[in-house]
Amino acid sequence: MSSAPAFFGRESELAAVAAAVDRVPAAGVVAVVVSGEPGIGKSSLLARARDGLRDRGCAVLAAESDDVSRRIPYAAVATALRSCAATAADAEALAPTGEPDAGWFGRACELVARALAALTADRPAALVLDDLDRADDDSLAMLAVVLRRVTAAPLVLLAATRSHHVNGGVDELLDRLERHAEVVRLELAPLGGGEVARIAESVLGAPVDEGLAHEVCRRADGNPFFAVEIARSLRELDLVAVDGGRARLTVSPTAIRLTRREAVLRRVAPLDRGTRAVARAVSVFRRVRLDRIGLLARVASLPEDDVVAAFDELLRAHIVVRDADRGYRFSHALVGEALYQEIGPAQRRHLHSLISARLLEDLDRGLSTDELELAWHLAESAPPGDLRAVRVMARAADANRATAPETAAALCARALELLPVAAPERGALLASQCRALAHASRPAAAAAPGLAALDALPPGPERSRCAVVVLSCLFLVGRLAEALRLADAELADAESAAGAAPAALHAQRALLLVFTGRHADALAEAERTEAMPVTSAAEGVVVFDRLAVITSMLFRHDKTVEYANRALGAADQPALELQALAVGASTGALAGLVHDASWRLRRAEELRERTGGHAFRGELEMAGVALDWFGGEWDACLERLGRAAAELEARQELMMLHGLRAIELEVRTWRGELDVAARLAGLPPPTSPNMAGLHALAMADYLAARGDATAARATLSAAVAPDGASAYSCVLLARLVELSLAHDLVDEARATLATLRSVAADRVSPWTRTAVRRVAGLVHRDPDLLRDAVREAETGGLVFERARAQLALGRLAPAVPALLEAHATFSRLGAHGLRRQAGARLRELGAKVPRTRTAPRGLLTQAESNVARLVQQGMRNRDIAAALHYSPRTIEVYLSRIYAKLNVTSRLELARTLDTTPTRES
Repeated sequence: MSSAPAFFGRESELAAVAAAVDRVPAAGVVAVVVSGEPGIGKSSLLARARDGLRDRGCAVLAAESDDVSRRIPYAAVATALRSCAATAADAEALAPTGEPDAGWFGRACELVARALAALTADRPAALVLDDLDRADDDSLAMLAVVLRRVTAAPLVLLAATRSHHVNGGVDELLDRLERHAEVVRLELAPLGGGEVARIAESVLGAPVDEGLAHEVCRRADGNPFFAVEIARSLRELDLVAVDGGRARLTVSPTAIRLTRREAVLRRVAPLDRGTRAVARAVSVFRRVRLDRIGLLARVASLPEDDVVAAFDELLRAHIVVRDADRGYRFSHALVGEALYQEIGPAQRRHLHSLISARLLEDLDRGLSTDELELAWHLAESAPPGDLRAVRVMARAADANRATAPETAAALCARALELLPVAAPERGALLASQCRALAHASRPAAAAAPGLAALDALPPGPERSRCAVVVLSCLFLVGRLAEALRLADAELADAESAAGAAPAALHAQRALLLVFTGRHADALAEAERTEAMPVTSAAEGVVVFDRLAVITSMLFRHDKTVEYANRALGAADQPALELQALAVGASTGALAGLVHDASWRLRRAEELRERTGGHAFRGELEMAGVALDWFGGEWDACLERLGRAAAELEARQELMMLHGLRAIELEVRTWRGELDVAARLAGLPPPTSPNMAGLHALAMADYLAARGDATAARATLSAAVAPDGASAYSCVLLARLVELSLAHDLVDEARATLATLRSVAADRVSPWTRTAVRRVAGLVHRDPDLLRDAVREAETGGLVFERARAQLALGRLAPAVPALLEAHATFSRLGAHGLRRQAGARLRELGAKVPRTRTAPRGLLTQAESNVARLVQQGMRNRDIAAALHYSPRTIEVYLSRIYAKLNVTSRLELARTLDTTPTRES
């Protein structure tokens, strides 16, 4: 019997893999992701590529994931390490002993990164991960950190995934990897009739006629695995004969009753009854170690000697294969899936219960037991009301919440299904599930179990801790009014039961008050909160980071920095330190406190690399995007923004998502990319006050760029509260002054400036101070005020704002050096409208305008040139993405870079530029 589907029709894909591997020594990490339906040939392609790499002297680490290993934290990474002698010892460190501390994840990441660095020190290496979509979430989180650390190493990641998988962790891993490394995507299409005919010939041992080839191809739908199984089944059913050296069907195709699933199950049909029973039992385990033969015999209801003999037969039939890591596994996942489904639901539960009963006996006898494995079998077999199964799953969830939050959340969910609705354990389990999902940065998913936990938990510290987590989650997903009602109710209940509520609950309520526009109430609540004692380091971090956000919203930025520092000072462990840094960085960045936010972000990212890849991703991405925006790194801003937005949208962190979209709208508008900006402007506006203010600023700039100054001014006016207390009011008013001046509404500009000065009198943000001085200088035509604006922006690290102030200064005075600097900044940012304004003023002053290169020769990278040429040919983004094996979002990022480098603002301009420029090859 053939051991595997013959390798036909994938020569071009194998060549693409080889080409990617060839780039590794110079480029560092390159990822090749092969996708397609089950059986399409992903594993065969990876196996052929893996063997080729070994022949070339590369070190190879390999792992194959399945439904069993997905339930084991870090199984994919540990298996890969064990597959190579040089790293096998490092795999043992991925099995936490005892209660993992908050720094375990970071130490494990550092160990794996060092192992990969050592492995690639003197030769390239490959990390081959089959069925990556079935890898455990914790391995995916670890790989996202580790691969970032070794991006300069000569390492190729070869991974296979099913096309329509639902594992968001895979998409997140690849999105994060794409920021620092090349990612090549290969989608395996069905094979053509010629390739399927060659597969049938290899199975039948003779050339096939056209009718037989057509029938195999039709039933297999171009899938090589099923082509093998169908051809084999036709032969075993005596439906094929060889005449004149060619194989043909002996019956009409309409008389054949053979589906793809039936073809797979025919693998075990010729086997004796006992061997088939062992095969079905193996499908319950999916992987069987040699030390589990006794347990397997019990599940199969056979003597151990018979099980051993059956294994020999299954090996000969290539139904199971030896697995160097854990004994035996199925030769293809589809075989195991078909056998498992054949058993039937009731029998499956029975077999899982036999396994769990044996593991529970071992546990009672004090023998070493894998509690996660036990929890999984109980999850598949325990009847409703089985409290011991619930307790086992709850213990496994608690043990893995810090290091494997997704696994912990799934165990809690299954345990809850077994519990009666009124069971007293229900509240604690729901709270545990809520905390696990929140730790995994999934606030939308965490909110529902958290709210249910509050319905079940009695008053006390556990309920208050749960309430703080729930309120944070509701806040992040934008459910502000609901969160405020809940905060009021929880405070009332806590004070009624214990006489006082924790400071963290008061801080959370103060935050919600400021975000719902009740500023006076928020300030009073914040002052009350600050005077309260905190009972733990965790509560101290929560209290002070909330106060930092509140004071930022109330424009008391000196207090913002003070509270952010106090939150950091309260942290007594890495996880709390990361929380304080992440919240402080995002708060400061959105306020334009560039220098303060920058050091917090750097430290937070360093800490996150060391201690964990799960928490506070939204805050860190928001801080990074805002700092790139203010700091004039607009290409980096858009790259980070594209990936972060997809992640935040998937997790429904709407507040952060709206902030990112507002920044992107602002950048696209100033770059003149109004087609992309139009899509962003058409999205629903944010409802939270800070993001609504930022969105109003970007929307007004977009409307002005479209020539609708009236609508732009109306947008700005509507976004500013009468007392000036709304978020971003100073920069909104400053922009309103500029638009009024641009349309000769001088009196209106003066009146708005007076309001702005009154509002900004006690504000210390460099962004505010720069904006006030710039527009005051414009209104009063005062170069000294504009020079102050330039200095303020430079001191505050506000690159774009500095260039705008320099341009304004150059319009009033012959400030050629300032204009030259502004021209260079606008050119680098891709803000070509402003660059042209600076150039025109320089010409008026008789100064030489720096030439801006427009030819792509030597300027675009090869990848950018490839994208640009396909745009020139009239292809759409999604078609370019398919042709180059990128995501459509990646093509958008490339286009943004190309527009900036070539000083164009549309696809038409780009095509015209390229029409007059020779290609790189010529």
